[in-house]
Amino acid sequence: MAEEEAENQKEEQELPKQDAKGPYRYLLLIIIIMLVETAGAYVALDWAIPAPEVVEEEQVLEDVEEDVFVPPIFYGDMAEMVFSPLDTRGGKLVSLTMVLEVDRLVVLDEMALKHSILWDLALRTLEGQSVEDLREPDKESIRESVKNAINEELRNGAVTGVYFTEFIMQ
Repeated sequence: MAEEEAENQKEEQELPKQDAKGPYRYLLLIIIIMLVETAGAYVALDWAIPAPEVVEEEQVLEDVEEDVFVPPIFYGDMAEMVFSPLDTRGGKLVSLTMVLEVDRLVVLDEMALKHSILWDLALRTLEGQSVEDLREPDKESIRESVKNAINEELRNGAVTGVYFTEFIMQ
């Protein structure tokens, strides 16, 4: 046994001891400190900044708005326009009264200020129509062309409908 102890001591003396001053000596300690700091920061931020609340959109308000009837807004100062269609050379005359439906009340004020300009735009558009277009029962192409011409001039809203309350062709 004494011989074994002597051999163990020789082996211990022969093995060089590893230097504790190597570059990786504190690596494990640094990793542990970083993990603790990260966990602490997560807990602190989670406590300091609450999670955003999920707010559901209110469907009830939208349903109420759909059920409410909004009366249309009309501009009726385009009365008794008399003109000669494009292809008649003065042989036929058309007399009509036009009412314009607008989307907002603000447009009525703008139309009152620009009444002469809008009258001229509508008259030029109507004079450019042929007799065949004017004889169509629904006159949809005429309505669209008048609506587009007037909407190009308006800035605060738009005309949504054109209605002929009186239409006479002689």
